[in-house]
Amino acid sequence: MERKRLELVQKLKSLIQSIPHPDNLSSAERKLPPERELALSLGVSRNLLREAMITLEAMGYIEIRERQGAFIINPYAEDFTAGLKFVSLWPDDMLIHVMEMRKVVEVPIAGLAALRRTDEELARMKECVEMLIKAHQEADGGASKGSQWDSLLHMQIVNSAHNPLLTRLYEALSATMDRYISMSRIKLLALPDWPGKIVAEHRLLVDAIEAKDAARAEDAQRRHLESALEKLKSLSARQ
Repeated sequence: MERKRLELVQKLKSLIQSIPHPDNLSSAERKLPPERELALSLGVSRNLLREAMITLEAMGYIEIRERQGAFIINPYAEDFTAGLKFVSLWPDDMLIHVMEMRKVVEVPIAGLAALRRTDEELARMKECVEMLIKAHQEADGGASKGSQWDSLLHMQIVNSAHNPLLTRLYEALSATMDRYISMSRIKLLALPDWPGKIVAEHRLLVDAIEAKDAARAEDAQRRHLESALEKLKSLSARQ
């Protein structure tokens, strides 16, 4: 089921990216087909389609409006993404550079999210944390599924800052982030006590955002990213 959902997400992303630039379209024309029609055309169940749509919304590709449907929002990050097409050839220490970049970008974003998030956005963050907990209970400590929910949580926090420029920047980085998070989690989750540590850090972060405490949210985000960064540096030095 997991592989099918990820494949469907890729199909939907391709569909979204094939639509002409929104400057040439009305907002009505930027709406995706109705759920029943889309599921039928893709040959998937509506439940699987809903899961994929939630993933795309967290990634910033669409906005799901109650009783209105799904609308495409800013999937155009070609310029920056083009520069990332050779990411698989980057050296291992690029993981550390990416983490340092995340600290610069994501710490202040967490503060904005604490001040601007909606109750619905908070509920999605909590859902991501719960799914992380379930993933950590699996035999591999969450390495197979946890990275997905980690990525979605951080993307949801970015969206909750309600700054379209920051969202577009993070969208453009998402391919790199997904690869980085997957690689780093494989390393970190193999260490004793780290699965529980990661969950605890995400809980503190979401708790601060729930309390609308910007300073505490920034501190929780900083501590979370710095902790992972220092451990990755330590692991890299041993190699």
